[in-house]
Amino acid sequence: MLQWEPPAFEQPFELWRDEGVLHLVLLEGAQLQPKVMKEMIRLVAAMDATGRVPVLIDHAPSVAVDDSARALLVRVCRAQGHPVAVYTANPQCRGQLEFFRQVHRPRFPFRVFDSRNEAWRWARERLQIEAVRNAVKARL
Repeated sequence: MLQWEPPAFEQPFELWRDEGVLHLVLLEGAQLQPKVMKEMIRLVAAMDATGRVPVLIDHAPSVAVDDSARALLVRVCRAQGHPVAVYTANPQCRGQLEFFRQVHRPRFPFRVFDSRNEAWRWARERLQIEAVRNAVKARL
């Protein structure tokens, strides 16, 4: 009989799908090392094999992303097209995210918001755009 073992690590994030949008909440104080980043990327890919479903990230201000984890994210995201809306109420965190956007120039839609409702609306608009594209393709 197998004996129960605790998880290898506790998730510093939560991920679920709601109304077609993937919600990723980075928990307060999360330390995103490469191992955690790989797990996040793997789960997002498992929940959306197309790579087109919008991801709404709720980014706590005290989240720290390791440089190698950030490099992994950039490399993987270049191959996928998930539109990403990041919400944070913290001005310093927003500034860091805008810096990330300007330096890494994602090839996918990437926006930073100070309003969760605005981020949600933008993500839902990306779903509508994708639905129109698919409808046009189906007609051709």
